Amino acid sequence: MLSYSQLISDIVHLLNQFDPQNNSTDHFISETAKKYQAQGEVEQTFIVEVLSGCLHYRPLLDVVVNEYYVRDGRTSLRSESNLYVVICYLATFRLKELGLKQFTKIINSQPVKKMRQFLRFYFDSLNLTSWIKDEWCQLYDVAYVNQKLIDPLLSWLPDISNLIDYLSKLLVHKIPKKKESQPVTVPKEFNITKPKPQSIPMPEEIPLLQVQRKIPRSTYEPPKEQHLLETLKKKNRLRAEGHLLEANTDPFHCAMIRESDYKRRVLSEIMKEEEAKIKHKVQKARPVPAQVMENIPIKLNTAAILRENVLYERRVKEELQRIDQLIEAGHDPSKFNELQKKKDEELIEQQLADAQRRCLEGKILLEDVILAREARIEENRKKAALQKEESAEMMQKYTEDRLRKEKEAKELVERVIKGRHNTKQQKLKIQEGKQKMAKELNKETEEMLQQALEKTSEEIRKKSELIREIRAMQMAPTFKHKLLDLTKPAGHNLLNEMSIVELRERLGLLKEAQLKAEEDKRDRILNEKQAKEQLLLDKLQQISLHREALSKKAMIRHREEELKKLKSSNLVMNNQQLAELQKKLEEKKKEHQRLNEIRNRNTQENLERSLGSSILNRKSKEIRWFKNMEDSRENNIQMLKLRRMAASVTHNKQRTFSQKPLQTTSAL
Repeated sequence: MLSYSQLISDIVHLLNQFDPQNNSTDHFISETAKKYQAQGEVEQTFIVEVLSGCLHYRPLLDVVVNEYYVRDGRTSLRSESNLYVVICYLATFRLKELGLKQFTKIINSQPVKKMRQFLRFYFDSLNLTSWIKDEWCQLYDVAYVNQKLIDPLLSWLPDISNLIDYLSKLLVHKIPKKKESQPVTVPKEFNITKPKPQSIPMPEEIPLLQVQRKIPRSTYEPPKEQHLLETLKKKNRLRAEGHLLEANTDPFHCAMIRESDYKRRVLSEIMKEEEAKIKHKVQKARPVPAQVMENIPIKLNTAAILRENVLYERRVKEELQRIDQLIEAGHDPSKFNELQKKKDEELIEQQLADAQRRCLEGKILLEDVILAREARIEENRKKAALQKEESAEMMQKYTEDRLRKEKEAKELVERVIKGRHNTKQQKLKIQEGKQKMAKELNKETEEMLQQALEKTSEEIRKKSELIREIRAMQMAPTFKHKLLDLTKPAGHNLLNEMSIVELRERLGLLKEAQLKAEEDKRDRILNEKQAKEQLLLDKLQQISLHREALSKKAMIRHREEELKKLKSSNLVMNNQQLAELQKKLEEKKKEHQRLNEIRNRNTQENLERSLGSSILNRKSKEIRWFKNMEDSRENNIQMLKLRRMAASVTHNKQRTFSQKPLQTTSAL
């Protein structure tokens, strides 16, 4: 007997195959009955009855399933709609016949999450009594819907709600399903038959290799651009050598072949500068900027002058108010201010001592951090050396593995090329067939293009004739003579209509009025500007007076501050705790300086060693280059001498050859 999951999947598969436009329902059901006749009566009847019911009540079931996809089943697949149709049919028409036990088995045979979601949507009392009932009443009679469909479903609601709770528990706790008991195996006798004669096996087809793309030449050959660049380099080098040869063979009389003293001196200075750059540079501290800046020119604009004047006026007003208050009350707060000033000075001295102490402690901490960093750098240097050794060993192993893999790959490529040699003949035959097809296609396309060209030429001819006619019509002469009188209006029947002469007169009057208004405005602006300049000059005089008074006050204040600083420095020097901290800081600095000297000595030795090797290499290269230049120059001079000798020999031969016939003629 087949399981419920297999039966439901078969019904869903049949519903997917059914096409109402091409197949009739009765014929389709009879064909399925014949198909499932061999499986057993129970399975056959179940499949046929459920399939026929789903097809018969399909409009009623589609109402529920389509609305489910709209509301709750947005994440469900549309391909599973027939599964929901089958479950809806069983729950609506066959729940009483099947019973709750069999129905739960059918539900358990399907995916738990999908079934729980669909049953919760379908067996909702609000959905059943509202829109489902209204939609079904449009298809069937109201009494039939109430008595046969809605009321039975509402009566099953408590049992189905228990089933939904069970499914939700399955999803949460994943309760293992009970396995169905398997039927007991019954032994059968062996059906021993005579062996059939052995048939000759069919020969196995030899699998053809896939047509693979050719390996591009760029993998084995260098690019063309590189070859072109090399050829250009060679040509340029030959050209430069030719120019050098010409320059060496025919030098100018004014040219200096030997190096001058000035050139040697400049080269030595450049070398010294380069060596000085390589050496360790000691960063010098920047000079402290001047604290007092005097006679700095400040550019004053109108806004700045007015702003400063307002500030000084406000100060004068406050001072006058203070004097008035003193006159009225008769109280002088100078003694209180002196006491307050003394307290402030003592507090400032204490703050200065604390600040000095904190500064010294911060410097000591900084020196400790520098020493710790130096120790950490040394430790990291040792670790880096060990890591370099390990990486060198790993690189050696990696290169060995890579060489072995490359060797294996080359062997594999050779084997593949040997196997691919047999497929070249078939490839040539396919190429010939493709070439024939391409020739036929080219002929057809040429004919079609010829036809299209003829059509377009005909259309162009017609259009050109039309254009000629239109141009001829446009070129026809038209005579329109109209005399213009400037003193008369145009006659358009407008309210403010006037002639051109009147318009010109009015425009002239308007221009004169505008010019007069502009002149008046210009005079007014000039008067305002002069008044403003005079006001600014007065303000500047007041500001200069105020500035002189403030500068005197600032000088007195500056002298008082210097006296305070001297007192505070004396207090700091007398403080014993600060002296101890200063001593500790000097010890830390000495230790730091000693470490820096050791490190600089090591770096200087390394630099000198590397510089010595680089200078030796450079000198050896220069000596080799000068030697090559002298050899090439001597060779060129020898070649030039040989050419001149050959030229003189040929010239003498020509002269002797030209003199011989003259002698013969004189003898005659």
